[in-house]
Amino acid sequence: MLLSCRKITKSFGDKMVLNNFDIDICRNDRIGLVGRNGAGKTTLANILAGSLDYDRGSIITTRQELNIGYLCQSKVEPEFFLNVLSNETKVNGEFQRLTNRLGINRIHDWSRERLRNLSGGEKTKLALAAVLAAQPDLIILDEPTNHIDYQGVEYLVAELNRFSGAAIIISHDRYFLDSTVTQIAEIENGKIKIYPGNYSRYRGAKQQATESQRHLYQSQQKEQQKINAAISQLRNWSDKAHRESRQKGEGIGGKEYYRKKAKKRDQAIKSQIKRLEKIREEGIARPTKDPRVNFNVNAREKGNRRLLEADSISKAYGKLTLFEDSSFYITRGEKVGVLGPNGCGKTTLVKLILSLENLDEGKLFLSQSARLAYVSQELPRNEKENLKSLVKDWPLEKQKSAFQLIVGMGIAYDRLSVALGQLSRGERMKIAIGLALMGEYDFLVLDEPTNHLDIYSREALEESLKQYPGAILLISHDRYLLDQVCDRLLVFDNQKIMRIEARVSEYLAPKQETRAKHSSGKAGNGEELLLLETRISWVISELTRYKPGEPDYLALEQEYNELIEQRKRFNRWQQPNF
Repeated sequence: MLLSCRKITKSFGDKMVLNNFDIDICRNDRIGLVGRNGAGKTTLANILAGSLDYDRGSIITTRQELNIGYLCQSKVEPEFFLNVLSNETKVNGEFQRLTNRLGINRIHDWSRERLRNLSGGEKTKLALAAVLAAQPDLIILDEPTNHIDYQGVEYLVAELNRFSGAAIIISHDRYFLDSTVTQIAEIENGKIKIYPGNYSRYRGAKQQATESQRHLYQSQQKEQQKINAAISQLRNWSDKAHRESRQKGEGIGGKEYYRKKAKKRDQAIKSQIKRLEKIREEGIARPTKDPRVNFNVNAREKGNRRLLEADSISKAYGKLTLFEDSSFYITRGEKVGVLGPNGCGKTTLVKLILSLENLDEGKLFLSQSARLAYVSQELPRNEKENLKSLVKDWPLEKQKSAFQLIVGMGIAYDRLSVALGQLSRGERMKIAIGLALMGEYDFLVLDEPTNHLDIYSREALEESLKQYPGAILLISHDRYLLDQVCDRLLVFDNQKIMRIEARVSEYLAPKQETRAKHSSGKAGNGEELLLLETRISWVISELTRYKPGEPDYLALEQEYNELIEQRKRFNRWQQPNF
């Protein structure tokens, strides 16, 4: 055993986040840490990493010195990578190998300017490489697949399979958890419950347990109704017995007889009340319902048809050309997805649209009448302020609308007074989305909006975007989300941005046919793997729509298992020798 936690408790003000929980972590464990936004996942990660104190309890380790590697997304700044690269040690060599494996080549040749303009995916990949290069006894990965393209996820899965220590993974990515973990630790109401197996097994067991609990709870409710009816009947009988003791208690022993009868009724009532109280104190609790989340997005319907147009645009950082001589357009009401690997320039394009960066060549036109809302992949930085203080200067009616919107997104009202730095990243992302979407807009620019969101929030956001009547530019590595929401694409390929009149699945399908006819070897395998991943993502999302045991669920589960086996075979075929 590496580490043992006993009776750990942690509160923030009046809110109990972790309540008297136990957990053991052994060498080679692969533990997926799941729970709703704000449940305490990151709080536990910070406690285990030693960066946050707990209120009560004890943490015991069997080693004199336990080396813990912690992927904390808030600490992936360029200076950190510069320090790693300047360290001429074995760690540096392993760091170089891992960055190459994750798709970032020759980083030691990168300029400081390039390192200071990293994409979100590049930052995460480099941070992962730095954590793994130190070869710790325990790694804690908090949302490690955020911003990462599918190739990076596959390489990360392979590296975790090679890793000899223990791993705790916080993620809402079902595919990634299914590929990496052997047990799930769920945080709910401050407690931790361990489920054996991967995420799919956990969801099935959780659904089964919830259905069983619901059945027992309903039976218990019926029993309480019977007890209440019996108490009511006994009280009627008791009242009658007391009246008879006063009215018919004549003669020798008559009064005493009716008094004893009344006392027996009273004792029976007390017995039934105690039974009812015991059920209420020790009985089955009402099953927790999946939270309902609403993303209410308003849209303006008036304005010019043309919203955005790029004419022969180019952008480079030093010798690194992101894209050149690229032209495309977006008109009112279109939903356009952005597809491309990490570092190709997707976030740079957004900065150009927002006039935060300058073009090297070409023209980029944004309609003056367009009302644009932007949701960044970066979280709010005013960590000492709370939401109420951020909007205190707004008109009261607008403040009220903001609070209603954000509470509807699944954040409790009392959390609006908590400093942003004490909220979970999921809660902060919801607040960022809420603040960006206040008002009526005709153009939404969303850069990885589902990062840090739990599964319920992701599904709600997806449905809202599908119903939204305005234009959307959506950057995401979630191919299922892109396929559901967007019917057009901007594809980054060979230093060009191309507009494609198709969904992701339609765009990839011809490539599969071409590969089957004309390609072979590793490149062909990679193309087929891309299509395989797209299908896996779709099946995973469809599984959440059905209950375990239903015919559609069983058919999808069988297909999912077959796809996972195919993926494993690809990993074995493509695994390099080290």
